[in-house]
Amino acid sequence: MNFAMTIWLLVVLAIFVAIPVLVGVYVWRDASRRGMNAPLWTLVAVLAPAFIGLIIYLLVRGSWPDLRCPACGEAVNESFARCPRCGARLKAACPNCAAPVEAGWKVCPHCGTPLEGAQAYVTPPVREKDRGLGKILLAVILIPVLLIAVMVLSFGAFSGAGGGAGVTSLPVGEYLAEMDNSEIEAWFADAFEGEYDTAYVLRHTTEGEERTQTEFLIYFPRLVDQPSISVGTGSGLLGRQRLELGVENENGSTGNTVVLATCEGDGGAKLILTYDGEKVPCQITDVDYDLGWITPGNGVPAAEEAPSVPAREG
Repeated sequence: MNFAMTIWLLVVLAIFVAIPVLVGVYVWRDASRRGMNAPLWTLVAVLAPAFIGLIIYLLVRGSWPDLRCPACGEAVNESFARCPRCGARLKAACPNCAAPVEAGWKVCPHCGTPLEGAQAYVTPPVREKDRGLGKILLAVILIPVLLIAVMVLSFGAFSGAGGGAGVTSLPVGEYLAEMDNSEIEAWFADAFEGEYDTAYVLRHTTEGEERTQTEFLIYFPRLVDQPSISVGTGSGLLGRQRLELGVENENGSTGNTVVLATCEGDGGAKLILTYDGEKVPCQITDVDYDLGWITPGNGVPAAEEAPSVPAREG
């Protein structure tokens, strides 16, 4: 298992641990303010599989009102006529028998006394808004969906590059003589006048029936003769092929070496070039002609197939 896969699995594990924790915190707080058995319902909501415990709690809690006294904020019940802490009138009472009556009643059902004016000076209890339920439900639904989507999109990234790669270098003059291509010669003329710290690249992509081959012709003014180049392949989050070339800083003459590189994959490749550990900006030009990835039969040694590297986002 590569490093990227390990990190991904740790992230998934952390998320699936965090969701029950969020559910438990919500149920504990909500049950506490309703006067329910908070420890019991928290265990039910967290331990029951597939959020069955949370669903049961949401159904049961309807009979446990979350009412507060509008004067002092004390938790009260629907049957309370007055707040037990501050004495505020929460319900109207019959002026004759003092029995609690509901708003809109015209006559007391207990003694038959008319109730005109009984609603005066009454401050009904207020129901607290449940601000946490929407967030919990969003996390419960959205996070697994996003995880599944990312896993599907990144499947190619964790399955490896799936193709070979190679690299070789040769003098600029030898390469131009071998290719005898006026367009490449004109491109080189412009590249020699460019920035010293920029790599100038021609890229040619050939679509095959099963795989796509991408060739790179790289001219980097700081590149020395016979450079030591490490090569690796990978693929990004959406499966795009990536060719990584690492060049070590060595002593030697510069400005007269060209690098030929190739890789195979499911799509056109992206080039990442580093020089002595630092990423090099690449000015890439796509062309529709062959760049001469030369085989052993043509006198220039082909590169060995490179091992793949752990996939990272491309």
